[in-house]
Amino acid sequence: MLSRGLMTHPQLLVALEAQRASPHRRLGEWLEELGFATEQQLTAALGLQWACPVLVLKAQRDSACGRMLPYRLLERLRILPVQFVAATRTLYVAFCDGIDYTALYAIERMLDCRTQAGLISRSSMDRELERIGHEVRSGDMLFEGWHDPAAMAHITSGHALKLGAEQARIVTCGEYIWVRLEASPGVSTLLFRHPLAVPQERADLGESSARLVAS
Repeated sequence: MLSRGLMTHPQLLVALEAQRASPHRRLGEWLEELGFATEQQLTAALGLQWACPVLVLKAQRDSACGRMLPYRLLERLRILPVQFVAATRTLYVAFCDGIDYTALYAIERMLDCRTQAGLISRSSMDRELERIGHEVRSGDMLFEGWHDPAAMAHITSGHALKLGAEQARIVTCGEYIWVRLEASPGVSTLLFRHPLAVPQERADLGESSARLVAS
C-alpha cells in the first residue's frame, strides 16, 4: 500500500504504534479506524499478499451452497461457501482473516470436491454469517461436551442406524470432529468438540466422571 501511494510512511508508523498499544487488534483494523485506508483497499491489499482473488458476492446466491458446511464451522472458522460448480465439483470458499488450508483440505475430503479460496471483507463476512445463522437448518447436530472416542463412536453408530446411513465420512476440521452421514433422504451432520479444544478443567472432569462410572 505504501508503494502504491495509498498511505504515507508517517501514517503507517502511527498505526503500528496504535497496534503496539493494543496488540489484540490487527494492523488493518487500526488503519481503517484511523482513516488511513478503506476496507476495500485493505481487502485488495490482502488479496495480493495472500495471492488469492477478491470475491464479489452476488445479491442472489444459492442458499443451498451455505448449507454444505455446518453453521458452527462457518462461524468458528469464519469461512463462507460462495459457489459450487457441479460440473467440475469445485467449491469456492471465502475467507477474511487468512486462508486456512487445513480447513480447505478437510472440506475436500469430506465433500469429495476441489476447493478454491477467495477473499471478502470482514464486514461482508459478518453480514453473511449473520444471515445464514437465521436460516432454518435441519440435520446438523452439535455435541459441545467432551466425548472420548468410544462415546463418539457409540453416538455416531446410533445415528447412522437410525437414519439408515449408506455412507459415513469423518474428518477433523478446526476445533471439531466433523461426521457426515449420507442417507437416501438426505445428509446429516454431527460435530463433536475436539478433546484438545476443551478447557483442561472440563477434560479433567470428564476423565474423573469416567473413572467414577468404571468403578
